[in-house]
Amino acid sequence: MKHLHMLMAVLVIVLFLYQSYLVLSTNRQAPKAIKIANHIIYALIIVSGAVMLMQLISANAPVQWVFAKIILLIAAISSSIKAFNPNATAGQRKTGILIAAIAYIGIVILAITKPANLF
Repeated sequence: MKHLHMLMAVLVIVLFLYQSYLVLSTNRQAPKAIKIANHIIYALIIVSGAVMLMQLISANAPVQWVFAKIILLIAAISSSIKAFNPNATAGQRKTGILIAAIAYIGIVILAITKPANLF
């Protein structure tokens, strides 16, 4: 399950970078297949993360960092929605991409460090 989760995380970041490139450089939207793939990958990352969270909870491992990752994922998804909205202004797109990028960087840092006493 861990490998699936990590693969989906890499795919989410790659798709985010691709969509950001399209929006910022050519002011185009991603093809419909990319948007559908994004939804499927988000679903798989959430399901695989939930399964691994249940395993961590059953092992009495500290999981505060997981909740921080969930909050950052919600921030990344919501700002990506605004950034990749066809009706968004250029400023909204740039701000949404910046917020999502910061959230993804935070998620990666938390995944690597796994701080035991976050809160």
